[in-house]
Amino acid sequence: MRPEWPPSERRGEVSVLHVDDDRAFLDVTAAMIERESGQLRVTSLDDPTAVLSHVETETVDCVVSDYDMPEMNGLELLEAVRKRFPDLPFILFTGKGSEAVASEAISAGVTDYVQKTGDSETIEMLCNRIENAVEHARTEERLAYESSLLDTLFERIPHHLYVKDEEARHLRVSHAHIDEPEQLLGKTDRELYPEEHAADTYEDDMRVIRDGEPIIHKEEHTNEGKAETHSFDKIYEQYEQEPVTDKQRYDEWALTSKVPWRDDDGEIAGLIGITLDISDRKHYEESLERHSERLEEFLAQVVHDLRSPLQVADSNLALLREEGLDADRLDSIERAHGQIGALVDDLSRFARHGEMEPDPEPVDLEALVERIWERHESVDATLSVGSLPEVVIDRTDVRRLLTNLVDNAVDHSTPGVRISVGSLDDAGDGGIFVADDGPGLPSDDPGQVFEAGYTTASDGTGLGLSIVETIADRHGWEVVTTESDTGGARFELRF
Repeated sequence: MRPEWPPSERRGEVSVLHVDDDRAFLDVTAAMIERESGQLRVTSLDDPTAVLSHVETETVDCVVSDYDMPEMNGLELLEAVRKRFPDLPFILFTGKGSEAVASEAISAGVTDYVQKTGDSETIEMLCNRIENAVEHARTEERLAYESSLLDTLFERIPHHLYVKDEEARHLRVSHAHIDEPEQLLGKTDRELYPEEHAADTYEDDMRVIRDGEPIIHKEEHTNEGKAETHSFDKIYEQYEQEPVTDKQRYDEWALTSKVPWRDDDGEIAGLIGITLDISDRKHYEESLERHSERLEEFLAQVVHDLRSPLQVADSNLALLREEGLDADRLDSIERAHGQIGALVDDLSRFARHGEMEPDPEPVDLEALVERIWERHESVDATLSVGSLPEVVIDRTDVRRLLTNLVDNAVDHSTPGVRISVGSLDDAGDGGIFVADDGPGLPSDDPGQVFEAGYTTASDGTGLGLSIVETIADRHGWEVVTTESDTGGARFELRF
């Protein structure tokens, strides 16, 4: 079979099929051609009726044929080849040099005509004609391939793709958004779209063309009233797809990129642009933002509603202690209150983690850890603090994060746990670790400790480490879990 596309990969060696009923002439001509040109490789056939089957099964870049052959003359062979392979170069190489044969051959669509003379100059001419014919055919084939790709791109791409000249006039437009793209040709955005929107897009066009600076991923909002101009519904109609959501389509958002288009001399000849529909994404982001706001409001309300009755319960518990009631039962109630209080505190921190932008300031981490440990002085645990750096960081968030890591080490270990905090050797002053000699992390999936609700403590809320990860993500910090030197848990925090 003839080679598949893309034709741009078909370079170098040229395969020539030479057809002549004189076997001796075929042999000497093949030798002379290959000696004259190192690029040409000749296959010889003395039966013209076998040419079509050969071309169908082998790679052939050019057919060179005699005219006067008993089974089929050269023009009859040309007609048969043209029916099956209309673009295959065909050179008539014959001793019959009459003008009538040449004229008939040209009328029949022969690529070229060379008269046999038997000298080396003729072979040189023939080689040049073959090489030129093949190069021209390959160029035409490559251009047709690229044109086909370009046509398919503009016809089928599900986005608004366009090319504009140096005056920002449309030269070509994809079919994704409009029924008749040709109606845009030769016109600028100011001639096509409402002025309040077109003024911005036209100025963007001219800035790209004038300054040569691209515009990448610019968000554009189309208000009600511009929907028909910039509607993306035709994409769904063209591809027989329903819109992703059932929202009102008049609220359109687009993401546009434009880059300079340069000619062969490097001069700006216009621009190439593409516009993508991001309405669904923007609506989802807006919906998610509203949902987050409602969730924070809900959590804040839950925290408020829980604190008041808890305070009442604590006050009554104190009164009952004064009356000398069963201390064991009162201790049990107090522990339950403590669990509820811890849950309320975690919910409060969880609800507030994204309420404001980070406010970096110099923070002495060593002093901060010492202050955090003060609330644990009465527990059966020890803390060792290495030399920690002073870093510029959000004090409130890093305090919350370190508090939860220290609390986690205390709450999930046995009495007498030893906790250490120090700098990461391989990260310099850009990171610290919190490690303990407790039971360690889950062996099957250490990362699950960050999942909201996961806890191994009987009185744990399962939110502490989830808050750690949330705060770290918010700041672009990295939290890595690993095993400590003593087999316990180790959390590495990289700023």
